Amino acid sequence: MIKDNSIRRAVAEGRAALGTGLKEFASRGVPWIIEASGFDYCMIDHEHGAFDMETIADLAGWFQATNVSAIVRIHKSFTHLIPAILDQGIMGIQVSDIDTVAEAQAVAREAKYPPIGNRGISGQGMHTGYRGYGARHATEYAPWANANVITCVSIESLEGLENVEAIAAVEGIDMIAYGHSDLSARLGVHLQLEHPTFKAAVRRIVAACKAHGKLARGSAETEAQIEEYWQLGCQVLNLPGTDVSTYLDGLKARAARANARLKAIGVPVR
Repeated sequence: MIKDNSIRRAVAEGRAALGTGLKEFASRGVPWIIEASGFDYCMIDHEHGAFDMETIADLAGWFQATNVSAIVRIHKSFTHLIPAILDQGIMGIQVSDIDTVAEAQAVAREAKYPPIGNRGISGQGMHTGYRGYGARHATEYAPWANANVITCVSIESLEGLENVEAIAAVEGIDMIAYGHSDLSARLGVHLQLEHPTFKAAVRRIVAACKAHGKLARGSAETEAQIEEYWQLGCQVLNLPGTDVSTYLDGLKARAARANARLKAIGVPVR
């Protein structure tokens, strides 16, 4: 059996489920590095990254060797890819720019097996740990998958924000996130994440999740926001940056230390 979802596990243990993102690097060691760093889940970015289906399948297998669950972010225009992505052993799907109940229902329909949705049945594969369930699929595998594969929609527009309470009520939606850059831009306060207008939007999203028993995923860009969003009710916290920014920041810091030491002894530096 494929491992249970690490986001569910963290929440059940009373912890915050901490997440990071991948949009550039896809080698076999990356999942182990992410696990060793203390994260619970990783978002593989299909929306803004360049990962194709075969790369996603490779990453899914490598993440299954760790205790870190992988989810994939797609734009809503690629909703039809959800079943194929999940059949690779991915443990969650995050769909961006959901504006309406109908769009959320379409996501749930593709991501969940009956009686919740209409995800097509594929037999042995990475998603089943290459076990065959046959006629027992509906009674053994499907209930486990419906509970463990997290279906997340992301609010990124004024229309989505206006409909968030109804979206949160959709059966088969497990978690609601928000795109902090897009949503703040559409609110007229781009990346002013301490602005009262943006804070009010986050509170509204979390309140909708609480009202309907769904997980709220906060994008905590500062240490203060980590505490603030947890106390607000975000049990899942996406921490700032991706593999790109993490690698870039680390290299910059190392080069800066080296240049500072060289400059101190009179060596020309860039």
